[in-house]
Amino acid sequence: MLQLKSTIPALALALASGAIAQNTGTSFCNVTNNSTGQPTTLTGAFGSGVGSDLHLEVTQGVPGELAYFLAGNEATSGVTVSNGVLCLVGTGTAQMFRYNIAGSPSNSVGHFDSSGVFQNLAGTSSTGSGFDVPDTIPGTPPIMIMSGATWHFQVWHRDTPSAQGASNFSNGLSVTFPLAPVVPIAGMVSIPAGSFDMGSNAASGAPYWGYFNTQPVHNVTISEAFWMGAHEVTQAEYQALMGSNPSLFSGPNLPVERVSWNDARAYCTALTAQEMAAGNLATGYEYRLPTEAEWEYACRAGTTTEFNVGSDLFCADARFDYSYHSNSSCGTWGPIDVGSYSANAFGLYDMHGNVWEWCLDSYSDYGAAAVTDPFVTGGPSRVLRGGSWYYASVYCRSAYRHSFSPSYSLSHLGFRAVLARVLVP
Repeated sequence: MLQLKSTIPALALALASGAIAQNTGTSFCNVTNNSTGQPTTLTGAFGSGVGSDLHLEVTQGVPGELAYFLAGNEATSGVTVSNGVLCLVGTGTAQMFRYNIAGSPSNSVGHFDSSGVFQNLAGTSSTGSGFDVPDTIPGTPPIMIMSGATWHFQVWHRDTPSAQGASNFSNGLSVTFPLAPVVPIAGMVSIPAGSFDMGSNAASGAPYWGYFNTQPVHNVTISEAFWMGAHEVTQAEYQALMGSNPSLFSGPNLPVERVSWNDARAYCTALTAQEMAAGNLATGYEYRLPTEAEWEYACRAGTTTEFNVGSDLFCADARFDYSYHSNSSCGTWGPIDVGSYSANAFGLYDMHGNVWEWCLDSYSDYGAAAVTDPFVTGGPSRVLRGGSWYYASVYCRSAYRHSFSPSYSLSHLGFRAVLARVLVP
């Protein structure tokens, strides 16, 4: 059965520069020759892929033929199917999944070239051939690959390029994912990779007061899982690391405020240095502010409504000043202890209200094209998200965007940290 380890998710491993990828995995299941007269061979290696860092290569396939990668949480005994053996069979305990890349020929992940070497379709590999396994398995919802867990892979293809033919199968390959050299501090929540529609087409009148800067709505892919603080950085946390507390409203569990973007960056830099010295971070990872796309993706947590609690935001849902849905004041003055309201589906608190949260990006208008891991640099102002105790419900919307100079520090500006790949703003 699939066992979700208590260890951390196996994000892409940051290997030392110049490291050589070593073949990994154990083959299982008998392999039958395909129409080329050879068995289709599946091999894997860490250190050359993205996502989970596992890269799969396939050779001796039928030239011109499309192929699918199969993944399973158990290695089963296999069932004879046509020209080979299906090594991953769905049972009462075993699960089997197929990788598809939407919009590609036959929604497949690749095809074999004239030499029988598997060539990836756009977006499935960073090395030109084969397949980079993401850090999630495509279940419903996607299943994050956990460090220390073993997953099993196989490739299926037919033996004729242009018509239905006998099915061929590669060997099965069992791969155990190593422990990721990243240990998050307490209070971090793992956020899986995924895609979402960023922005909002809300109308200009009440209750949403939609604005052009959230348009056009466009598809965004977050290609790697990351960790995010379950709550905004508190005054106690800031004081312990930085030796000071700039906040106007005093309380150890209140979010730190009156912090500029520069201050928030300095905190993340200090936290990174502390954890690196403790041996808890691998090269290539850091504590930093979230990108604007990471923030909205995490805030929505799979929702498509204007708020992650639904289409309306009432005073009981978050710390903010006025609800355009009940047309009433919430009577707030100042922030509230973090975690005082319910968490979203990812386990994150106060993504609506309390204090505005700095993002890493410079502010810029959106484009209409689908993008992967967007990140804007070089502009004069920095993005803020989430609204605050001082603002009305409209400003708390998942898609609402605000910006200030990176030197601004007001009593309703705070932040939360993520643990993810290094980005330079």
